[in-house]
Amino acid sequence: MANTADSPAARALQAAAAGGASLASVVAPKGRDLTPGVDATYDIESRVEGEEQPQLEVSPITVYATEYAERQFSQIAVNARYICYGLRAGQVRVLHKDTASRALLRGHTAQIADMKFAPSAKDDILASFGVDGCLFVKRVVAGDGGDAVDEKALLQITVSPPPADVSSLVPRVAWLSKSELVGAIGDAIFVATVDVSKNAAARALTVDVSLLGEPCDGVHVIAAATGKPSVTDVSVSLSGDGRLAVGYADGTVRVWSPRSGETDEYKPSPFFVDQTFSPCDDAVASVNWVGAGAVVVGSAQNASIALWTLGDGDMNGAEATQTLSFAPEDDVYNFACAAYPAARLVLLANLRKQSVYAVHLAKDGAGFDYVSEFSVTMPVLSFTALREDDDELSLQLYCMQTQAIQQYALHLDRCRPEGSAGGEAADEAEIAAAAGESESESESEEESEEDVAGDDDATVAIPATAAAADAASGGGSPGTPKPSTPTPGKLLTPGELMSMAAGGSAPKNGGSASPVAAEPEPP
Repeated sequence: MANTADSPAARALQAAAAGGASLASVVAPKGRDLTPGVDATYDIESRVEGEEQPQLEVSPITVYATEYAERQFSQIAVNARYICYGLRAGQVRVLHKDTASRALLRGHTAQIADMKFAPSAKDDILASFGVDGCLFVKRVVAGDGGDAVDEKALLQITVSPPPADVSSLVPRVAWLSKSELVGAIGDAIFVATVDVSKNAAARALTVDVSLLGEPCDGVHVIAAATGKPSVTDVSVSLSGDGRLAVGYADGTVRVWSPRSGETDEYKPSPFFVDQTFSPCDDAVASVNWVGAGAVVVGSAQNASIALWTLGDGDMNGAEATQTLSFAPEDDVYNFACAAYPAARLVLLANLRKQSVYAVHLAKDGAGFDYVSEFSVTMPVLSFTALREDDDELSLQLYCMQTQAIQQYALHLDRCRPEGSAGGEAADEAEIAAAAGESESESESEEESEEDVAGDDDATVAIPATAAAADAASGGGSPGTPKPSTPTPGKLLTPGELMSMAAGGSAPKNGGSASPVAAEPEPP
């Protein structure tokens, strides 16, 4: 593959990776104060004097039309070197941040519901789980000089029996460590060990999730598929103790803990449920650890989020600390990315209002103390948050939107009460140490035209007219919210983004956004 380090794609990605926005060092918050421990409602149609909903500064990455759909699919994953996102047919597009070199990871036969990078600073290992019941773990490898991106398969798990009804299925995958992951599909949960050594041989396994135990070497089914309410979300404890918080479609949350000692015929599972509580009357949409003994749980559509303090078991169970509801409920469908606990934030994106909400947690788990709202130019279907190495003042939100993949800069000072900064750095160091993100770990190591038919990713040079036609015909449902009207504070509208993809210039009032790549169609 030719070196693309000086291409428009590379320049766009380099601008995005650099932070994409020139943020002032001090920014006054314009959100709403909350009283920790007191239930509250945030009415998105009622504004308080002094509040603002500023447009987040954006760096476009690539044009790609994705159908508007209200679901809790995590379809974008980012680490220090790569941006990965799911395509409609089940492939995974991989972009190298520095060179814009690309790859297409194949294997899934249906849409991807979840993907995560392993928590490693030196290795680029991606796990993806699709509604087809297949879980893939692959190492992403850059060639010499970064002029090509390749993959090395490590593990493939095919769930048996295959899912019968995928309409409400939300497969989940999460990393317990750099070499162990947990997967959930339907009401089944399994734990798998991944050989991440440099010369690891690829493994392809079929796992019968209807039976507890170890159906394959290195795979444990800890909850068998029995037709009970499905798992809707899985979160791994931040304290490094291996505990899991699992949300279910019947409104319950179960905390699974590792079992000490060896498993045997009487204790076939390496995990056991040590706590169960019911925070929701309907399905749990999201669950996220925000401390060693606290989780934030989202109700259906994440129309409300609640902070729960866990007990030491069912005899001393979980207690609700505070609930924050969003109203009116008909105007709310929030995708909850995950908490970003190092900054004491829970981040949500409202598809129906093209808004992002940042909810700040008071120190010592007292509750929520601040909520701020930001606007974006098109619905955010899925996103992930990352703090770049040299930027202590902002988070970068990598977003899959209805017409593009984009990066937004979120200034932390806009997301918390004035004077509350100071404890986050220590929190982040503690979390990183618990997750094992250290530099001392050991070192690790052409798509055809027919294969990419129907892939409108601008990194393979779909003209803007084709992308726009796809967006008009299949890129959004009749109920898709329309892009916001341009204002001087908004850098790019979808129309401006499409124009740039076709080779046009950036809007004069838009700041420093780089042109989006529009490469020639491969022969």
